[in-house]
Amino acid sequence: MKRYHVITFGCQMNFYDSERLMGLLAERGWLPAETMETADFIFLNACSIRAKAAQRVITRLLELKPFKKKRPELLIGVGGCLAEQEGANFLQKVPFLSLVAGPRRLLEIPELLATLDPQGPAQILVGNGAPQPTRPILAPDRSVLSSSITIMEGCDNFCAYCVVPYLRGRETSRPPQDILQEAASLIAQGCREITLLGQNVNSYAPAGASLGDREPAFVTLLKKLASFPDLWRLRFTTSHPKDFSARLIELFGSLPVLAPRLHLPLQSGSDKVLKAMGRHYDLQQYFSLVDQLRRAQPGLSLSTDIIVGFPGETEEDHQLTIEALEKIRFDAIFSFKYSDRPQTRAINLPDKLSEEEKGRRLTQIQQIQRAITLDINQALVGQTVSVLVTGPGRRPGQMSGRDGTLKIVNFPGPPELYGQMVSTRVTEAYHASLLGQLAQTPETEAKSA
Repeated sequence: MKRYHVITFGCQMNFYDSERLMGLLAERGWLPAETMETADFIFLNACSIRAKAAQRVITRLLELKPFKKKRPELLIGVGGCLAEQEGANFLQKVPFLSLVAGPRRLLEIPELLATLDPQGPAQILVGNGAPQPTRPILAPDRSVLSSSITIMEGCDNFCAYCVVPYLRGRETSRPPQDILQEAASLIAQGCREITLLGQNVNSYAPAGASLGDREPAFVTLLKKLASFPDLWRLRFTTSHPKDFSARLIELFGSLPVLAPRLHLPLQSGSDKVLKAMGRHYDLQQYFSLVDQLRRAQPGLSLSTDIIVGFPGETEEDHQLTIEALEKIRFDAIFSFKYSDRPQTRAINLPDKLSEEEKGRRLTQIQQIQRAITLDINQALVGQTVSVLVTGPGRRPGQMSGRDGTLKIVNFPGPPELYGQMVSTRVTEAYHASLLGQLAQTPETEAKSA
């Protein structure tokens, strides 16, 4: 039997793509390899959003050279946005590759492997490919309890720093019937939590949707998914602040299955920087959106993205971002130093900051956010939260899961609680997790977040 080993970098869509790739390999008789040493096919699904992430992938690939030298029959491939960006140029950096496949070509790989010569020329798959299967395709070692569904790919925003529109293409939305069919199949297999994925999910617009429709297509899709009786939680990511409709905001207060967690990228607290980034909103508009969301759902947990050191960002701009973090009080942030990416407008902007200065600003922001996150978590001590139990905890005798706001909760309990929704009273809070005690018997039919 042939064995594969897949390593994934980057966003949730990359992990979704990897899951589907592994599922298709399993359908063709491939088995997961316990280690890279026992694999017949090693594949890195790579991200190109930041220079550091791209370099890390290349470093990992170069570390595979001894494997290929020892076993010439080994197939090594790279995929994702980085593969789309580099194409055949990847072979100049990693000449022993057998396969380079962009994100829209990944699902062609299992069939290609049957004929791919490990000693022959590398196969380069970039650009649009064959239509992707609409059915759910799950990796054999993945629990179905909490799953993701991609509802759209690509992006039309062309933010000055972002390479996504060039690598994943313009926005393309899947037909709603395909998404509902995939969701129904997952739920029938025991899925109780679904996350909808897309570069900009709230601009979801399938073919046939009209601007004159009573409500946005994404709102309609969420309502239809919420009608599945055995779906307990529904999430989505990522959203662009400029595309948040009033009807979508209302759902956070009127749709119980919609989890009270939202990822809403801010990127900067400076209007000057936001304009240079091409974000199409200012800070007051963002504040107003947050206020409306929290009025609709007072328990809403927010996370965000922050880019520090964008070209031309002054110390004053940096301090404005800190002020925004302190005012909004996100539960979590994903923060990164700006890095030049090919094809983007920002690569040609003047007034680039040094790596040292970007690093200083990043450290400061992360320290401030760490304190905010801990404070938010500690405020939960004594409260009861609903936890979807996803597996064993970090210590013997513990089980673990996530509450509606995506916080990890560990608590003493038997393995039989797996897959149940349980009420847990928080007894201790840390930066990255909560500790709790069971408050009552499992809420096996609960849909409360």
